[in-house]
Amino acid sequence: MNKGRLTQTQIILAGLCPGALAGTHIAGLIFFINPHLPFSFEPVMRGVIFYSALLAPVSLIALLLITWIRKQTMGQWFPIALTLVMVSSALMFWTHAYYFGFYLPPGINKRLLKAAVFLSLAAVIGFYTLLLHRMRRKRYGGRALGIVGLLALLSIYVVMERREAYEPRIEPSPREATFESSPRPLLCVVGIDSASFDVILPLAEQGRLPFFRRVLDEGAQALLAPLEPTRPLPLWATLGTGKYPYKHGIVGDSKFEAGFLAGVQNQPTPTLNLLPLAVGFEHWGAWGRKHPTTRSDLRVLPLWEILNRLGMSSALIGWPGTFPASEGQHLTLTNKFFQSSRHYNPQSAFPPEAAEKANLFQIAKEDLDSELLSRFGPSPPEIVLDALVQDQWRKDFATFLLDQDPATDAIFLFLPGLRSISEQYFGGYSAVQFRGIHDDESVRASHILSAYYAQTDELLGGFWDSIQQPKLLVLVSVHGVGRMTGLSEAQRLIYRQPATRGDLDDGSEGILMLLGEGVQKTENIRAAQLVDLPPTLLYGLGFPVARDSDGSVLTELYDPAFMAHRPLSFVPSYEAFSALKP
Repeated sequence: MNKGRLTQTQIILAGLCPGALAGTHIAGLIFFINPHLPFSFEPVMRGVIFYSALLAPVSLIALLLITWIRKQTMGQWFPIALTLVMVSSALMFWTHAYYFGFYLPPGINKRLLKAAVFLSLAAVIGFYTLLLHRMRRKRYGGRALGIVGLLALLSIYVVMERREAYEPRIEPSPREATFESSPRPLLCVVGIDSASFDVILPLAEQGRLPFFRRVLDEGAQALLAPLEPTRPLPLWATLGTGKYPYKHGIVGDSKFEAGFLAGVQNQPTPTLNLLPLAVGFEHWGAWGRKHPTTRSDLRVLPLWEILNRLGMSSALIGWPGTFPASEGQHLTLTNKFFQSSRHYNPQSAFPPEAAEKANLFQIAKEDLDSELLSRFGPSPPEIVLDALVQDQWRKDFATFLLDQDPATDAIFLFLPGLRSISEQYFGGYSAVQFRGIHDDESVRASHILSAYYAQTDELLGGFWDSIQQPKLLVLVSVHGVGRMTGLSEAQRLIYRQPATRGDLDDGSEGILMLLGEGVQKTENIRAAQLVDLPPTLLYGLGFPVARDSDGSVLTELYDPAFMAHRPLSFVPSYEAFSALKP
């Protein structure tokens, strides 16, 4: 390519090739991280053509600019550009294999790692070839170009072959099972979004959280390790099902139509559930319509549906991922119902009369108790008022439901208010409590966050005391909140956000706290996984544990005397479970 002057056609082709190679690698990656997509010749070629057509002009323009600025030829930069693409692709494949470890089937992740290994090897060979020519000041001849070109072609084969070779594991069909009914405690699972022991423990020691102090003294606790990436909906689905995201199917808050992959009319439009971690990919690489993830995307049974089949009527109040409301549940008011006030989507509530009753408990910001508001200082921020209204509304209706509806055997109550408060003010709390910084802004933020925890403590204490025995309380959050550091701090500075903000995506542990029937007092806070909650609660309620669960029973949270009368038992799965015998 360097013998003589390149023709205009050769220059254009050489400039397009690196972008086309990058587009091919991205198309291959998309099929890796979306294993539900049909992997056949036509959709793959559509993906390759689509992304190559997007990136090839970019590489052409970039190389023309570089060669013009540096007064060099396209032949000198062509092998460098191909090598850089393979280096970038290797990093991209390694990153996705690590980042989406819990979101991809193990077989796919293994193939992704193997493709990353080859791309890394190809990048090293390409770089070494270029380095030798650079050190010897040799022009790139046919051999060097042939080596780099061959590596590029082999990289395409590896990216595509690895995905094609993947075969999903065929799970055996579970046997049906039935169980007899027996008296059980009322199960109350309260999700406190972003609650963290980093705040609960110090404030409880100071006597500001009497109910949390009681749970710490009389109940059992565990740190819940979140999955990375920290995406709320997949994490709550993991907590509710006892299975990792690649099994339960919820991998993000939204999905994108990929009409460019469809080749057959009157067939469902393919969707991209996971997107590559490329800068702004959602805006330039996902051109289809964006749809929110819904309950219909869940591929397995959550705990409340299992309990329903076991004869325990469950009520869901604001629990994430329950829209549209299932008609099979005793009662469901989805998170969307509480967000839409009185003008709600009919699919956000079941039965319909539950929505009418719940609206009676809605309160306006101006109706909030003045003594309550005084805890947050003069003129509480609007974000605090919104959070208080949401949590109080949900708690009041849950209390009414348990008082008026004795048929409710399990309630799943979600309190979202703390999330927005933690995101806005945890940085200030951390500065005051952990780093000894006492500027006015940090002190005010610390006071607001502490006051909101105190309000949540009072709300939970009143809710628990209103319930008759026997009862089992579970307080849980799928992740905590941390201080802005590194990249998150850089982003905060770029967007000029307050220094008091907290980082909800830093991978901080969530909480698990149990109090009530069968729970033993524990001195230490042990480590646990999100997937451990369903089997642990099923055991505590006297039901067998499913062997297809990814979690295990946290037996150390239960009293030995309780366990002596309740040996562990197992069933293959609850997915093909028959309804409970009357």
